[in-house]
Parts: sequence; C-alpha cells; structure tokens
Amino acid sequence: MPVLDTVVLFGTADSNDKHHERAKRHLERIFEPEVYLGNFALLEFDVTLKSRGFSFEERMEKQASLLRDYPDLDHKVARLSPATIYLTSRLEGEVELEYFDAGIAAEALQLDGTVVSTDRAFDRVEGLKRLW
Repeated sequence: MPVLDTVVLFGTADSNDKHHERAKRHLERIFEPEVYLGNFALLEFDVTLKSRGFSFEERMEKQASLLRDYPDLDHKVARLSPATIYLTSRLEGEVELEYFDAGIAAEALQLDGTVVSTDRAFDRVEGLKRLW
C-alpha cells in the first residue's frame, strides 16, 4: 500500500512544477485499493501553503480542487494513531528525518513499506522503499 508524499500534492497542484504530469499520474491512482495519501502529507501541504502566505480562502480552494478532481482522497488517507506518532518520533531521532518526512515514513512502514516521493531522505530508512 504505497503512501503518497507531499511532493505529489504540490506537483499536482502546480502546473509549472517540473513533476506536474508524473505527480498527477500518481495521484490518479488514489482510487486503487492499495494507494493512500499520507496524513502527514496532507497536513504538510496545508502548513506550507499557510507559511507561504496563502489566505484561508486560497487554502480552502486548493483543498476543494483536490477533492473535486480526486474525490477518493476524502477517504483514502493513511490512518493516524499513537503508534504512528511514536514511530515518527523514533525516525526523527534515529534517522534524523524532518518531522513531516518522518511522519510519512512512519505511515508507509505501517502499511507496506512503500512511499511515492522524489525526496531521497526516505532512502535512509531501513525497510522503506521509495518509488517515483
């Protein structure tokens, strides 16, 4: 069950992104039973938009566009639990991943150990396979 990273959301949302077409193809797979969006990816997407000065209306529009174009996203987000947060913290400390990367890695490890991302930081996580 691959977990889609934040780069998939940013690539899909920005037609000028160099990964736009490939990111869209990855996100189009969200209807498949084994593909999930990371909770941490969704949160990182919104936090990053907010930190870049997007208003709440603009952020709402980004989320509405995602739901309009990919309605399965509303129920295809990896499950978040105390075990996920525990593993996130462990990966932050042991592998020295940034918080959101550690969260995505934790979610992926709890499913099938596969993350869809361009971020090579995931390559440092034992038991995690990165696809792009």
